[in-house]
Amino acid sequence: MSSGSRRFAPLDLLQLVAVPLIWGVNNVAAMIAVRELPPLMVAALRFLLVLACLFWMLKPPPRVQRTLFFIMLAVVGPLHMGVQYLGLGLARELAPMVVAMQLWAPASVVFAALLLGERIGFMRGFGVAIAFAGAVGMNFDPSVFEQWGALVLVAAASLFYGLGTVLVRKLGAGLDPWAMQAWVAAACAPTLLLSSLVFDTGHAEKIAAAPWFAWACIFFGALVSSILANAFMFRLLQKYEVARTTPYMLLTPVISFSLAAWVLHDRITPQILFGAGMAMAGVALVAWSERRS
Repeated sequence: MSSGSRRFAPLDLLQLVAVPLIWGVNNVAAMIAVRELPPLMVAALRFLLVLACLFWMLKPPPRVQRTLFFIMLAVVGPLHMGVQYLGLGLARELAPMVVAMQLWAPASVVFAALLLGERIGFMRGFGVAIAFAGAVGMNFDPSVFEQWGALVLVAAASLFYGLGTVLVRKLGAGLDPWAMQAWVAAACAPTLLLSSLVFDTGHAEKIAAAPWFAWACIFFGALVSSILANAFMFRLLQKYEVARTTPYMLLTPVISFSLAAWVLHDRITPQILFGAGMAMAGVALVAWSERRS
């Protein structure tokens, strides 16, 4: 039986459900942290912790296409994470931001067509259009429109991540996933720390006033979300088709939405739900068309 057709082993299925659960919780944890501490500092501390854990995994970058490798690192690392945390720092509600975070999947289809010459096809193109239309449609809700700046930043971060995934594919096989995590952390930690010193304000006062759970959220993002969840995901991708694992990741926004309403007391309006439903339907359609191909 092929890896694509065999059933998920019980432990694999447990890990497959754990990944979107962890990432869904981490979205809420990140929002809590940036409400208490400067956003770029939160991102920098998260990746300092990751780097401290994975520093021994750093390996020399590939000899060929070294320039492309460092461009990919800048896009996936500081640009993606820095812009996303800035957006979260400006946001009043998490739910619309979670929808914007999912745009990386349809964005990667567009970038793959532009940079790799891949054919989009009708179903993928339709999924991309629905996903972006859903994200834009949320802005018709007054509460979302009032925080359009944050939404634009988080959406831009998703576009950077979508571009980064295509650059990884362009680099080809042979990239060690653990070394990649270490390199991303090495790119993020000093860059975001310097950016925080330049752009963030009130470091001393916010650090002194920050409650324990804000620090716990940073540790959760580094150790559980960045390292543990990615370890699960890399292991699963080595055993099963990407198209079989991707649909489970659609649980992430559902979990984040639920926790945003319960923990952060976000107001989830029908307009936001409709836009989120359209966006998730588009992402699901992209994933389904990937599986068919």
